[in-house]
Amino acid sequence: MGVCLVPILWIVVDQSAFTRRDYVVIWLASSLYWLVSLQGIRHAHPAMYVCLLALAGYLGIYLPLFVMLCRRCVRWNVPLLVSAPAMWVGLECVRNYMLTGISALMLGHTLADVPVMIQIADLFGTYGVSFVIVSANVALFSLVFRIVSRQRITSESPKIETAGRTIAACVVAAMCIGASFLYGQFRLSEPVTEPLATFALVQRDEQVEYQQDFERELSIFQNYTAQSVDALENSSDAVDVVVWPESMFTGGLPWMIADADAVVPEQYEGPPDSFIAMVGQNQNYFRSRADEVIRTLAQSTPEQQQPHLVVGCGVVRYGKLPQVYSGMVHVSPAAKVSGWYGKNHLVMFGEYVPLLPSIPGLRSLVPAGLGVTPGEGPTVFEVDDTAIVPSVCIETAVERLMVNHLSRLRKNDTRADVIVTVTNDGWFDDSSILAHHRRCAQLVAVGTRRPVLSSANNGPTASIDSCGRLAESLPSGTNGAIIATPRRDDRTSLYVRIGDLPAKLLGLACLVVLTSIVVQANANRRARRRSESS
Repeated sequence: MGVCLVPILWIVVDQSAFTRRDYVVIWLASSLYWLVSLQGIRHAHPAMYVCLLALAGYLGIYLPLFVMLCRRCVRWNVPLLVSAPAMWVGLECVRNYMLTGISALMLGHTLADVPVMIQIADLFGTYGVSFVIVSANVALFSLVFRIVSRQRITSESPKIETAGRTIAACVVAAMCIGASFLYGQFRLSEPVTEPLATFALVQRDEQVEYQQDFERELSIFQNYTAQSVDALENSSDAVDVVVWPESMFTGGLPWMIADADAVVPEQYEGPPDSFIAMVGQNQNYFRSRADEVIRTLAQSTPEQQQPHLVVGCGVVRYGKLPQVYSGMVHVSPAAKVSGWYGKNHLVMFGEYVPLLPSIPGLRSLVPAGLGVTPGEGPTVFEVDDTAIVPSVCIETAVERLMVNHLSRLRKNDTRADVIVTVTNDGWFDDSSILAHHRRCAQLVAVGTRRPVLSSANNGPTASIDSCGRLAESLPSGTNGAIIATPRRDDRTSLYVRIGDLPAKLLGLACLVVLTSIVVQANANRRARRRSESS
């Protein structure tokens, strides 16, 4: 199931001498895997080549760490059917938090397109699917091991795969797979309720750069307006909401807000007493452009009502300090800004560079646009009887974030019907990053039991139901739109209720095992020094 881990498990049970060089070889192989899998990152900016190498080197650590932890568990005579799934899932949890974390390329994502096997994600998230896959691999390995070698690999090794443990591994794997299948069948058979609002998810293949002149930004804005008109004209259903991808609506014009305690920023070149008036003029101009889009859409389809706009757009908020957000803005049919959302999870090296800006003399090395402020928690956009939970960019690839959003809304008794995400994956061209992002969104849909609608520049623009099934998607690099009418799902998943607590406990188990390895290594080092000194 999913990925074959048999060769890795063979290394785990081989308790012959294992040197640092062996771990380095595994790390290099693992780093190469991540380098190839995430190579699309390099398209965003020339500096990202260095970031890609650093990221691959960091992520490459987890495979040799898995081998190290499992080998220690084998020496403790812990059955592989227990240690391997626990250590793998625990390390996935650690990876999803370390260095801000991201959930892409979890083992469970390999089954994203097998709906019946991913429904357990509403219990334990993608971690649960990963656990089942590792359990199946342990059973396969145990059978292969018994066939190839009926004796211990070395005379000093503990009993690794006895007949009893092989049978137990197969029974556990069969139970995990069977239970997942039956649970999946049950969940897929449950009916959902009435249809929600109808969305036009607009996609274009627009080339993007860190710094674009006003003419190019205006061209993108006009192209998306024309694409939206085409979408509504060719839709057989009345469209309630038109969704534009991240940054495509901005056109050099962010939505500006001035708080009551706003301080005139140093960068403002006009007279201080004209600052608030400038913000008001910006808001009027922003609304006039939104009104222009809404009127254009209404004129092209007079038989339909004027739609709402939910658009990816920069937001600048002036308080004691100016704050810049990568955000989403909700514009009503009357061209009034009804709400906005600031992206909570920022992209390291893409939207901020850690430490560098605070070092004197090095701020100039940070590319323009990397001064983004993280948003504060979830919000909801109300469109008639549909409650939209906004998400920006990779936030649907950070599983814990969306689960936490839904959990907080639930605790506040705030209804949440559909997750709408806007992203600009044009940065990554047509690389595998787009497919990774889509698979993450599919598992998020199951984990939260909410449909996920994605509007993306270049892709992945997709409509995903609350069971993680891909209802419709657009090929990357194309221009078009999806007309989607998701259905309300009133189910509340266990994953939203308890979060990733089980995975965190396994992550803690990994840290306990790692601590024991470090303690023993230090004790051995001190013993060698005493022996040498004597």
